[in-house]
Amino acid sequence: MRILITTSPGIGHILPLIPTAWALRAAGHDVLFAAPSNTDKVASAGLPAIDPAPGFDFRAVFTEFIATEQARRPSAGEQGLDFVAKLFATVSAPSVDEIVRLATDWTPDLIIGGPVEGAGGVAAALLDVPAVVHGIGPGQDPALTEALAAQMTEAYQRFGVSSRPAAAFLDISPPSLRAPGLAGIAMRYVPFNGGGVLEPWLTTPRTRRRITVTLGTVVPMMGGVGALARLAGAAGEVDAEFVLALGGADPAPLGALPANVRVVDWVPLNALLAVSDAVVHHGGAGTVMTSFAAGIPQLVLPQGADQFFNAEMVAKSGAGEVLGAADLNAARLTDLLTDISKRSAATKIVDELAGQPSPADVVPELVALAN
Repeated sequence: MRILITTSPGIGHILPLIPTAWALRAAGHDVLFAAPSNTDKVASAGLPAIDPAPGFDFRAVFTEFIATEQARRPSAGEQGLDFVAKLFATVSAPSVDEIVRLATDWTPDLIIGGPVEGAGGVAAALLDVPAVVHGIGPGQDPALTEALAAQMTEAYQRFGVSSRPAAAFLDISPPSLRAPGLAGIAMRYVPFNGGGVLEPWLTTPRTRRRITVTLGTVVPMMGGVGALARLAGAAGEVDAEFVLALGGADPAPLGALPANVRVVDWVPLNALLAVSDAVVHHGGAGTVMTSFAAGIPQLVLPQGADQFFNAEMVAKSGAGEVLGAADLNAARLTDLLTDISKRSAATKIVDELAGQPSPADVVPELVALAN
């Protein structure tokens, strides 16, 4: 069987689908990824990929769209379903023609897409093959994908087809955080954050508690690391080691950092969180889920788009709390390390995730959809 996997360009939207792709590949099926940029991340995972929109500058698209929308709705907290659907319809548009061409020539039996990738749905409707939505964060449901399709009416009309509901929704949420009434296919979240050569300090027993800090890849690219300014000042007052995983972003705007702060470039997040006691992050879907899988308390500083919703899910789980970046201080960071209730809730989420079917277990259900 042939499976085409389509994703939006963000690394955090690509990596969560890699374990599912490998489960299908290991079962003997042909898998092909289509992602506009970051195809090197797919290739480095040992999977074939194409870029359906070479040269597409999604940073410029994000910047222009967000500036325009925020001029109308200044509050970042208002970035709800409609905002995200419109944003990713704009991001999906440059990929439509090539993904339709690829699907027509390669003839997949099944198309699996991330929740905010819209071109795959057009191709699935045209070829009359099942389309599966692959969740990447907690509490998601197909409503976002449906809203996205509604924003892509022009693309569907251009190919003479109409949008249609997904054949299935792969739900990686912890059961306690699933969207009410959703009958998706439950699947265990398996963290994959890319490979990497681990430095000795990551495999050496630590003598101090450790807090990992990350803003993912898109936030630093769009707006730098200014959201961590208060943390940089407060870290020196906390009895812990801080690891700033900035993914290559320039830490200079944070000024002189305390001696207990280590800045690193690219470290697989799951490997880093496995040897951390807590995490401070921006609320990206992949970061939230990887933190859930690590079973550690979270402090979320959402910056935009779906990060506010993901932050709500963290708060709902009891495994963390949500703060504005300006409210971050040493007391909050110390509480993150010492609050027993947060740590207990985080452990329960780990148990919930572990009880779900693995990607390999779910492969027969996906194959059945195409048959």
